[in-house]
Amino acid sequence: MYFTRVKVVGNSETAEKIKEGLDTLGYYVLNRGENLKVVVGPISRAVKHVDSKPVISVSENGEYVVPLTNIESGVSFIASIISDITNGTLVLTSKTSEMGVYSVQEFSWINGLYWTRREMLRDVNRKLIERGKVYVYSSGIDGLILPEGYEKADFPCDADILIGENSCKGLTLKPYKVIVGLKFIQPIPIEVILYSIKLTLKSIYLNEKRIDVIVTGVRNRMVESLAKLIGAEVSVIEGDTCESLLLNYGGKVVLKGVKRALGLETCLGVLKL
Repeated sequence: MYFTRVKVVGNSETAEKIKEGLDTLGYYVLNRGENLKVVVGPISRAVKHVDSKPVISVSENGEYVVPLTNIESGVSFIASIISDITNGTLVLTSKTSEMGVYSVQEFSWINGLYWTRREMLRDVNRKLIERGKVYVYSSGIDGLILPEGYEKADFPCDADILIGENSCKGLTLKPYKVIVGLKFIQPIPIEVILYSIKLTLKSIYLNEKRIDVIVTGVRNRMVESLAKLIGAEVSVIEGDTCESLLLNYGGKVVLKGVKRALGLETCLGVLKL
């Protein structure tokens, strides 16, 4: 669901700037095996790259950033990051973005959720557009972000979106287990560790309260104290790289390991429960 394997098409200074910017945030910048394309140049060039994978068009000078496909599926978030990198203007054309609300897919993205019945997404998005709001019932998830257009339901069967196990007819979303990997290079203060973790989640527009597990290669009292503070569990696992810590835990790597602070490398992964 998360678009973090990116192919940047173009040889200009803007293209190189985007590659460097995404790489420093932990995105995979690839020549093949991507799940998102960023095409720098005339929009007509970007249109030629439209296929089953999402495409973002960026003008040659980086002034305009326009997602062409899958806008409501979270591509808008990556386009926003790219517009920050190029100091450009983000142009969104989806109905939900025109209304100033998140689509159901974007709501799921920021809260670390996934769906099992894709066919129901269109129906709930239609309700959101027609009514201007949908109702959400959550069981067992703390710190959920309810942006504009999303309101809490008191009872599960009154909700359009249900999070967690239930027997009602609404769209069911399930939580990923969100995993942050920490690879220590040298000892650092607990405040720096916390800041680095929050920065990691911010790099992909993920709710900073949705941290379930911290994986590290060595037992660390500060990490254990921090985990208690934020309500996460700690797992000490062998691994030569930050990414290997996530993989050995059983997760899927979303953001590769990058230095977020002097002495610390962080990475991000998810695991379907």
